[in-house]
Amino acid sequence: MSGVGEASLVLGIISSIISIIDATKQIYDAVEDEAGLPTNFKKSATKLPLISKLLEDAERYVENSADESIKPAFTPTLEDCKLQAAQLQGLFKTVLPGEGASKWDRYVKAARTIGKGGRVESLIGGILDDLQLLATKFPQVTTTRGKEHLTKAIEEVSKMEPSLPDGFEQIPAYSHYGSGAQNNNTGSGTQNVNSNTGSGQQYIGQTQNFGTPPGSH
Repeated sequence: MSGVGEASLVLGIISSIISIIDATKQIYDAVEDEAGLPTNFKKSATKLPLISKLLEDAERYVENSADESIKPAFTPTLEDCKLQAAQLQGLFKTVLPGEGASKWDRYVKAARTIGKGGRVESLIGGILDDLQLLATKFPQVTTTRGKEHLTKAIEEVSKMEPSLPDGFEQIPAYSHYGSGAQNNNTGSGTQNVNSNTGSGQQYIGQTQNFGTPPGSH
């Protein structure tokens, strides 16, 4: 592929990622009720403007670079970045609308569909890591301040508490992540569950014999 062709490919990928990130931010900005939304969605959304800015810097760098040989080196990292950006957009699009099931339930289902890297903080962190990789390979791809902001953002994301437990992608869909009681018996056999969350008596057993109440004779 010619140098011009490589540059067009790289610029096309960058433009596509910027569009995905901007659309993801618009989805978040349109949310009127954040009740039930995992905290890391809000924290991740604050990184979207920085990601767009760094991608715009990379776009200018590719456009202005006279060394055509460096442009193919962008492609694998950008393709990975684009994949994670699309998955992140999918999470926001699935989880944030207010209709239907709870935001939390939609998040669990959507993350399990993506797999091990499906946590919102994992995807935003992966995108930032890809941008840092480009900045390391090509120091002039962004400004010194841009690198500082990128380093700080990566550090902040790395300190986020996991929004889903380890192994969430292998846990059956009926598993309970939130607070409150849940009683599931998905197979045969006996299940003895203390599901009495209020006052009064609870009787658990295979055979129950109740005598005549006192005073009924």
